[in-house]
Parts: sequence; C-alpha cells; structure tokens
Amino acid sequence: MYIFINVLEEIVVKEVRIQIQQLRPQLQPKVKVEEAVAYTLNRLPPLFATSMIGWKYQYDYSLIKLYPQISQTINRGIKANLLGDPLRDTTPLPKHLFLNNAGVLHQLNQLLKRQHLRWRDVPIIVRNLSDQCSRFSQINNLEDQTVIQDIEETRLQDVNDLNHQHRTILSSSKRFMQKQRVQKQQEAFALEQQKAWDSHLKTSEDSWSSDTRAKDALEMEYRALEAYTLGAELGIVNVLEHLVFQIIEKATPEISQQFNKGEVAAYALNRLPAMYATSVRGFRNLRQKAVSELSRELIGNVRTGIMKVLKNPHTELQPIVAYRFNQEYEHAILDLRTYLRRDDITLHNIVEIVQDLLLCQSASRQ
Repeated sequence: MYIFINVLEEIVVKEVRIQIQQLRPQLQPKVKVEEAVAYTLNRLPPLFATSMIGWKYQYDYSLIKLYPQISQTINRGIKANLLGDPLRDTTPLPKHLFLNNAGVLHQLNQLLKRQHLRWRDVPIIVRNLSDQCSRFSQINNLEDQTVIQDIEETRLQDVNDLNHQHRTILSSSKRFMQKQRVQKQQEAFALEQQKAWDSHLKTSEDSWSSDTRAKDALEMEYRALEAYTLGAELGIVNVLEHLVFQIIEKATPEISQQFNKGEVAAYALNRLPAMYATSVRGFRNLRQKAVSELSRELIGNVRTGIMKVLKNPHTELQPIVAYRFNQEYEHAILDLRTYLRRDDITLHNIVEIVQDLLLCQSASRQ
C-alpha cells in the first residue's frame, strides 16, 4: 500500500460538516457530505504528504493560506448540492475500489461496530469470536449425545441443566477473556501513545503536563485513523491515484525497489489536478478525461518523481501515522493465518471470515 495522504481531505470534510450544521434543520439531510467534499477537493490544489514534517507543512499551509478559499468553495459546493442535478448519477462506487488496507478496516469497523478499530485489534477480536464458536460447537455435540456413566446405569443427563452449566462456564470464560483483552489493549495503547508522543510531539515538553501530552497523542492517533479510512467511509476516490499507481508499477523492474513509491506518487499527484469521484459515472468520466487529456503529464510527473526520489530519498524522515497502520495490518494478517491455521487469509476474505464468526456467536447466544 502506498503510504501518503492528501492533507486537505481531513480539513475539507471537517469544514463541510460544520457548514452543514449551520444550515436550517430541514436542509441538512439534503446535503450529501461526499459530494460536497468531492466538489471542493476538485477545485483546490492537492496537498499530499508522506512524512510528518510534510504533513505539518501542508496542514499549516492549508489553514494559513488556503482556508478562505476552502470555506468559500465548500459553501458553493453545498449550494450546488442543494440545487440538485437531474442527471446526477447516484450509483455508489464499486467495493473493489476500496479493497485495500484502509477500506477493509472500515468494513470491519462497520461490521464489528467498534469505535476507533485498528488492525492490531482484529486478531484479538477474531480469537475471542473463534473461541466462543469452538465452545458452542462442543456444547452442541454434548447436547446431541450427553451420556453420563453412573455406577448402576447409563442415563441421559438433563439437557436444561447441562445448558445452564455451560452457560455459566461460557459467561465466566467470556469475562476472563474480556479482562485479558482489555488489559492487553490498554498496555498496547499506552505504548502507542508514548511512541506517538516521542515521534510527533517533541516540542515544548517541559511546559506540558503528562496528561496534556497523552491527550494530544491520543487526539493525533484518532485523527490519523479517521483520515486513514476517510475515503472508504465517504465512498470517494481520487481517480488519478489509480492511474499513477499503474504507471509506477510499470517502472523499470531493476530500479522499482530502489525508491519509495509513496513519495513518487505524492510528488506526481501534487502536480496534477485533483479528480475525486463519488459515483460510477463520475469515476468513468474523470478517468476518460485523465487518459485523453493528462496522459503525458501523468507519465512525465511520475518519471520526474522517480528521479528526484532516487536522488534524495528522505529515508530519515518520520513517515505519517498511516505507515504504522499499514504495519499493523501486515502483523494482523500473519497473526490471523497462524491462529486460524489458514494461509489463504487476505484482504479478499477477512470480512467474510469475521461475518461467519459473528453468525456463530449470535447462534451461541440464542
């Protein structure tokens, strides 16, 4: 996965929601957040970043230099959305466009109904669900053939009594597992907070209390996580990202491993117009326009980006927080394959696996 982000996305989404809240109550439901966001981003210069230094520079620039333009463009976008377009396509983008680390994490978040779900949490949740299903399967087997050897005779044990016993065991085991899980998550989260603070909040250390530092680190983690899954949440994609990816992948094989592909993509995208789509028709139209009108610029900017990144790779810079989320994904997949003893677990089937486990859990509660 290419680790970069358009800093404007987070800022625009936040401002769109603020302006919608300022509308009359009867108008608010008529505005589609994703369409207002796409309208705005397509009329502003993209500000992609791959490092924390780059992220802060782009963020400060957008608030200091671009904020009036951002606010005005959003206002026009909301008005255009309220006026409506009889020819507007409302067909959402196909799911395969979001079949990436961030998109699948968003699907799991919706499925599990967990706030601030991260990839590091997924193996723990799957293990708990799998353990519950295993116990439920064992209970069912015992219910079908519950034979107790007595001194004098073989008799069938009362099923209701057996169910009560197993429910008690399950309840006790569940509380124990939850306690363990909470403890592990708290320890991991505390470690992540410290890492975030050490990496990204090094200024004014003596003047801030430990509580303030922890709060700031936590806020940064949440913001980064929301930005990471924002595209999938809104159902919005930048068409040019997909085209830039294809061009980068076609780079000369002998040098493709020598440069940071995320930096190359960010370099190229910052020099091209934004083309965000929220519907199938919009995606097709923008893609066709990009191919017919911007092919030369696409290829040229990618080639220049490769040369510049090879010359000055910036390997010493701290990557954006999304890089850590990507590492968590890689570890999570390995953990899931080990625990479930399945080498075929990928982004393509993890959601289906969790769905099956949730169905099993639901059956065990009935």
